[in-house]
Amino acid sequence: MSDWIEGTKPKYIECLYTTAIEFDLEELDIDYDTIKDYHIKYGTLYVEFKDGTSESYEGNQRETDYKWATSEGVFDESWTLVEGLN
Repeated sequence: MSDWIEGTKPKYIECLYTTAIEFDLEELDIDYDTIKDYHIKYGTLYVEFKDGTSESYEGNQRETDYKWATSEGVFDESWTLVEGLN
């Protein structure tokens, strides 16, 4: 018989990695002073300019380094963190 309480045995190990997407405003010919608002969704930059126009731009996604995870976690079947294993 296992020492684990019902439903608490580790079932998942999750690793999180950080990656970056950059938007070079000079390369995109954008003067930051002309931006009224912006948001980023699904790697696309959406810009609303002070003159009322709007544009969207694709970013330059950097390669993700999968050598070392930013964080790791051990979870049970309910995705609850298993204490003492993290």
